[in-house]
Amino acid sequence: MVTEPTLSVVICTHNRPELLRRAIAAIAAQDLDDTIETIVVFDRETPDHSLEVVGGTRPVRVVANRTPGLPGGRNTGAEEARGAVIGFCDDDDRWLPSKARRQLAVLDARTDRDVVVCGMRLVRGEDRIDRPIDLPEVTLADLIHTRVFQACFTTAVVRRDAWFGAIGPADPDIPGGFAEDYEWMLRAARRAPIAVIGEPLMEYDWNGRSYFADRWPMIVEALGYLLDRFPEFRTDRRGWARIRGQRAFAMAASGRRGPALREVGAVLRLDPTQPRAHLAAIVALGLVRPETIVRSVNDRGRGI
Repeated sequence: MVTEPTLSVVICTHNRPELLRRAIAAIAAQDLDDTIETIVVFDRETPDHSLEVVGGTRPVRVVANRTPGLPGGRNTGAEEARGAVIGFCDDDDRWLPSKARRQLAVLDARTDRDVVVCGMRLVRGEDRIDRPIDLPEVTLADLIHTRVFQACFTTAVVRRDAWFGAIGPADPDIPGGFAEDYEWMLRAARRAPIAVIGEPLMEYDWNGRSYFADRWPMIVEALGYLLDRFPEFRTDRRGWARIRGQRAFAMAASGRRGPALREVGAVLRLDPTQPRAHLAAIVALGLVRPETIVRSVNDRGRGI
């Protein structure tokens, strides 16, 4: 008899077989007695069907991404999911053993919440940087004001009905897929505050080299897309300045000196303390290379 899964976990992957096997193993090692299915979505490469596991409480299925890119991969996996709750894991993540059990317990207890996120642990070589969430819940105002980096797809589980209903799937139209998890979290928090387990329940390989590194023009476009989709940013001067400061940095890094400096001026009028605006200015003026700043920020477990 086939047992329907309580939780379906979608792993999006591209050409990282060793990390992928580690991610699958971590899901198999969850201390939840219920069935957890893993759906591995291969993006722009041939799926490895040797990873499949049939039967038992930790089945694994392998599919090809039907819409190339990370949002398409998440949506492809969710469409394959049979569980009432869907979680997400990238191939460089590792779920700690209690993640599934504890997040499902929160959803069971909080029927008024559709999404639960948790803290994360950044792993870089021998270094471990814990990034808990020091909030009782994550609201739309929180996400607009400070971003809450830990509120992302790879810490989240969501009710299937909400994913295919009131919140909706990942946005395949966001340019380059950049900030696709942030865009989705903003939509989720518009519906209801997001429940939180503050402590880290997953590990993320923080290698300082993002898929989006050096794709600055696309980042400029994606951040403009976010500002258009969420007029709520204009209600919070600090949050609006933060996103526009990030956009100014991307303009400067892509060599658009004039537009970057004009955006810097606008940002500083909103929030003179916004650090991204100051960093954008020194990049636009040619005083420091953008990759030097990005590397320095990454070394502190942060991002631009």
